[in-house]
Amino acid sequence: MIKKYHLRFLGVREGKEVFKARMSQLGVPDEKVEELVSRAPVVIKRNLTLREARQYADAVQEAGGRVIIEEHGYFEESRGVNHPAYITPFRDFTMCPECGLVQPKKETCVKCGLSLKREGKRPGQEEGSPP
Repeated sequence: MIKKYHLRFLGVREGKEVFKARMSQLGVPDEKVEELVSRAPVVIKRNLTLREARQYADAVQEAGGRVIIEEHGYFEESRGVNHPAYITPFRDFTMCPECGLVQPKKETCVKCGLSLKREGKRPGQEEGSPP
């Protein structure tokens, strides 16, 4: 049997606005961050493997949050933990210069639609027109 874990958010290390901005870059809506901060301490992810819990904990801690990983029973059956997990390297991500969303490299931003090609054109913008 494989142990399962919960991730509990305890609060922020730095200012709430700094934390909110960093979580926004991870794609978390501002309303969700507000709720999270106001309800702390609160479980933010349940039924995770230790690897998953550590990945979430690292992301929240890098954003300025304080979290703990709590053991919470066992999974009834294997969740495919024996299969190797592919972790996308940082070089395969980009940050949109318009809205700041960190996302896998694509031709356009999934949040604001800005062209992420070198030209930096918006969708529908013609050649030679100002950005």
